[in-house]
Amino acid sequence: MIGIILSGHGHFASGLYSSIKLIAGEQENFEIIDYEEGMSADTLATRIEGAIQNLSSLKDIVVFTDIAGGTPFNESAKLSVAHGNVRVLSGTNAPLLLDSCFKRNVSIDEFMEEIMQSGKEGMKVFKVK
Repeated sequence: MIGIILSGHGHFASGLYSSIKLIAGEQENFEIIDYEEGMSADTLATRIEGAIQNLSSLKDIVVFTDIAGGTPFNESAKLSVAHGNVRVLSGTNAPLLLDSCFKRNVSIDEFMEEIMQSGKEGMKVFKVK
């Protein structure tokens, strides 16, 4: 099983997880880390490191973040250098994260490819014809 860490600015992580839990139920090996106003980057990094340690029995871990170049992404990317089994993804949306909950038993490369596609396909524009 692939471990999941979800982090983002404000209550992005806890809010998105609330939606996922409503649809797919409680998820195991799934850590949620909000980057709240006033929190330092060092505190965030410590929490992400703790989540990585909590999931250390798993072969692979993916950190899902909101914005590339944002603090949750940057701190996760730094930590991934020290942990060869950690990948970091930005631009997380609900369809991508929901799909990830059901595909956690495939290879990490297949997992990343499939969920990225789900994220792209999950974006739609409603247009009156």
